[in-house]
Amino acid sequence: MLTVFRTRQFRAGNSQAVRIPSEMAFPPKTELVVYREGNRVIVEPKEKTLGDIPRLLHALKEHFTGNRPEFEESERDWS
Repeated sequence: MLTVFRTRQFRAGNSQAVRIPSEMAFPPKTELVVYREGNRVIVEPKEKTLGDIPRLLHALKEHFTGNRPEFEESERDWS
């Protein structure tokens, strides 16, 4: 379903800007890509690529370290 809102462009310093309605806003700190297709300007989240893996793994490290019980080796009966 296509959702349409009307807005206007304005000047923010030396740049043009467009206010995006809160209903259409991206989550904070989302990297966006802007490109032009004819007379349309398209804004979309940056695609994840394999180059993002080191950054993503580093971010996950915080969730998998800390108060985690270490593996304890125990004797096993192999008979």
